[in-house]
Amino acid sequence: MSDDVPLYAGLSGLDLSDEPIDFGKGIVLSKAYAHVMSTILMAFAEPEVPGRHHPTPYKAASGGVAIDIRAELAIPATYNHRLVSRFDVVRMIVCVLRLWSDPEITLTVVSKYPFSEMPSRPDRELVATAVEVHQRFFRLALIDHAETLASIDWVRTNWETAVDLSASSAEFKLAMAVFEIGQFIPSSAMVLVSIWGALEAIFSPSTTELRFRVSAHVAAYLEPAGPTRLSLQQRVAKLYDKRSAAAHGKPKHDSNDLLQSFELLRRILIKMIDDKKVPSKNDLDAILLGGVNA
Repeated sequence: MSDDVPLYAGLSGLDLSDEPIDFGKGIVLSKAYAHVMSTILMAFAEPEVPGRHHPTPYKAASGGVAIDIRAELAIPATYNHRLVSRFDVVRMIVCVLRLWSDPEITLTVVSKYPFSEMPSRPDRELVATAVEVHQRFFRLALIDHAETLASIDWVRTNWETAVDLSASSAEFKLAMAVFEIGQFIPSSAMVLVSIWGALEAIFSPSTTELRFRVSAHVAAYLEPAGPTRLSLQQRVAKLYDKRSAAAHGKPKHDSNDLLQSFELLRRILIKMIDDKKVPSKNDLDAILLGGVNA
């Protein structure tokens, strides 16, 4: 979608109050409603004229989607990031909402029109483009949604940092992309390998001794020196073994291994956003070997 028009994103999985939430830079998150539906139909004769519609009768097949949009994220035409498209800014804000507020929030459609205007547009006009309308194969979900609205304050404060990091760090961008799409990948082995590939890119620039380097650097990055760090290093090493088995076609992981890997990735991404920095090799070595706090 062109960057010279406003962009409106329809989000599912997020119930808001009537009061709009100001994200700064003219970006506003507000309550909205639309129902996205798609039914799979079958026709049984070729079109009489190539390129035209198939003749009736039509019969329904199983499948399709039905999604309630509950929120609208509006990006004004006046907002531009020098390195990131407006659509990618929307994706990053939604990813940070998933990261901190609720992993079930979905970027369902985008449009150049606010949802309040869509019903009045001409019937033949395409008013929105579907984005995330596919099935989740591994669902991440909150146990308690009571604090979801309050948690949006952290997103309001930190979304620009996430956008800037994604523009400046290929490693951060990859890690966020894995967190963003991991629930929608049908192969759990592929998800596990993707998560650990993203972590390897950050925590082990070298291709040797990956198991030790990744587990030691991750533990040192997240925990101060002591028993807690050692315990985390051991857990990370065991998870890395599951990644290695999956990568070599002999998977030994279960859903809990995948969940723990997602949680580890989430914790690391949040720390990088809080620190406003992706750690370098020198940073990691200083933390691990020099006693410097992360």
